[in-house]
Amino acid sequence: MKESTREMPAEVAETLDLGFALGENQTFALIAGRCSAAQAATLSRLRKEGKYKRLAPRWREFCTQYLRMSGAEADRIIQYWEEFGPGYFDLAQLIRISPETYRAIEPSIREGALQIEGGSIELNVENARRLTAAVAEIRRATPAKKRARRVLSMHERIYELDKRCTVFLDEFREISRVERCGENWLQFTSVLSRMASELRRLELENGIV
Repeated sequence: MKESTREMPAEVAETLDLGFALGENQTFALIAGRCSAAQAATLSRLRKEGKYKRLAPRWREFCTQYLRMSGAEADRIIQYWEEFGPGYFDLAQLIRISPETYRAIEPSIREGALQIEGGSIELNVENARRLTAAVAEIRRATPAKKRARRVLSMHERIYELDKRCTVFLDEFREISRVERCGENWLQFTSVLSRMASELRRLELENGIV
């Protein structure tokens, strides 16, 4: 059963200095790439200062129960904030843009505008279509070598690991349901036992009981 989301008491919200007005049914409901720079900054400060512990002992529990988002999603937003600052979030409020594309065009963004050949486009709602077209053009003109996959930060590596774990678990559940007592059952249980054993070993090595 999915755990219900808890409301954040007003006095606690004030103590945490979240900077958001929380009504009876209000929540953060943040989505990476669509939250504001102010929200991203607040998430970063909240995790860094550990104030969330007033409500939950663990960061991921706090995110799920009070922010209505996964801890991995919150970590990803914070990683983008730490890497890009407000620029990425300001532009993502106007157009759909991936972190990879933003990295390619970041040198062209200065003083609240996208610098293009022959002029500049201010980052505002009115210029959303022009910005989309200009970003696509810059992306096409960027040499493939510059778009090569960069080394992931530790936050990104853990986020990607979290996604892969979800895929693996879904696959284990599906095979278990379909193949139970089938001709490949012994092979499946052997793989499952190996995975469980290795994860248990990692737990013990890291003091997780």
